[in-house]
Amino acid sequence: MRVADEKKEKMFVEYMTSGDTVSNATASAKKAGYTKNPSQHGYWLKKKYDKEIRSINELKITSTSSLAINVLKDLLVNSEQDSVKLNTAKLLLELGNYSQQNINLSVDDVSSKTDEELVKELRTLMTKMPSIAPDLAEGIPAIPVEEEDEEVKVKH
Repeated sequence: MRVADEKKEKMFVEYMTSGDTVSNATASAKKAGYTKNPSQHGYWLKKKYDKEIRSINELKITSTSSLAINVLKDLLVNSEQDSVKLNTAKLLLELGNYSQQNINLSVDDVSSKTDEELVKELRTLMTKMPSIAPDLAEGIPAIPVEEEDEEVKVKH
């Protein structure tokens, strides 16, 4: 291989992994100086340098992952829209490999419910999740609990 070709090939890898020709083999080959049959050169060089291109891209992803996680954390904590918070939480759970578990959440508009209805739902949750009862029991007014067969939904 000639020295000129080595320089072109190195430039091809650089163009395949950055700039306006990223992931475009033909455009990267043209930009690297392959004027005759750039699509064939691009195809061949992409195969030849597949591992190096992949390695460079993985390094870029790894080096920016903490920034991306910080953005997601900021959305989860500071967003004023519940749907943004919920979708961000789901994404973070999936990224943490919690995607195999079923997580069902129903968000209702509690402003249309009476205090009695909300307390009733809270008592039902406390019955089904006894571990939260001691923490919440002190501030809940006495309202009789009726037996329900309905599925309990997490209210927000």
